Amino acid sequence: MHIPVLKKEVLSHLSIQKNDIVIDGTLGLGGHTEEMAKNIGDEGLIIGIDQDEFAVSFCQKKFENNARVKLHRCNFSECDLLLKKEGKQSADKLLLDLGYSSYQLDEANRGFSFLKSEALDMRMSLNTSQTAADILNTYSFQDLSNLFFNFSELHQNKRLCQNILDFRVKKTLKSTDELIGLVKKSYVFSNRKFMMKILSQVFQALRIEVNQEFKHLQLLLGKLSTVLSDNGIVAIISFHSGEDRLIKSFLKEHKADYQLLSKSVIQASKEEKLENPRSKPAKLRVFQKHRRPG
Repeated sequence: MHIPVLKKEVLSHLSIQKNDIVIDGTLGLGGHTEEMAKNIGDEGLIIGIDQDEFAVSFCQKKFENNARVKLHRCNFSECDLLLKKEGKQSADKLLLDLGYSSYQLDEANRGFSFLKSEALDMRMSLNTSQTAADILNTYSFQDLSNLFFNFSELHQNKRLCQNILDFRVKKTLKSTDELIGLVKKSYVFSNRKFMMKILSQVFQALRIEVNQEFKHLQLLLGKLSTVLSDNGIVAIISFHSGEDRLIKSFLKEHKADYQLLSKSVIQASKEEKLENPRSKPAKLRVFQKHRRPG
């Protein structure tokens, strides 16, 4: 079952009103949108966006009787185009949940998880041309090393990169099992916890590169000045330190334009972490666009 992360905190800080224009940029299985739709009334609109074909198809059935929820299959960085398509100038509220859904990790069969034997795909959208296998089989030693260092802070990665290059001389790297074998060959693990951490870092870096996640987040942040209405509120849930740094850097650079609505980062309660372990690394930042003078 998919459990929306930080649901209570998101709803409290976004404070959806009946006439709001809301963008849910990471629709997933519709958990957050379902809750927001209860408060949107007949005057508001929720624009639900996801690049995953299954997520949009699932939510089309879920919201088929709700005319105030409009769904689009694309990346959230295109939200400015979708506002125009829906005949709206700006949004009052915007939500991004940058995590992966339970479906994607457990059932999508795209190689997102190292706990299952699957093809090394990792595409959020099947329209994306490059897979994780493509990256592993074509990137140079240095490009692979930079990828693991920049996207997952895996500093000691030289042996892994060399083992990947040596493997692909003999055969094409295709499966999660093959990649896991190379990781195990590249490190000395003192315990299972350390092994799981390294595997998480390797798979995380590949997911970010395949889906260009940092690039799309930067694009979205750069469009907020035109996408948001005056006093518009943004809530972003991140699961990766790199994503959180991008958000903090953006807010520092544009502190004259946006105001934080919470002094400290918001994290899941002890109760939520017990109920939904995937909420443990989640960080919620909420900020508001200043009204323009005049």
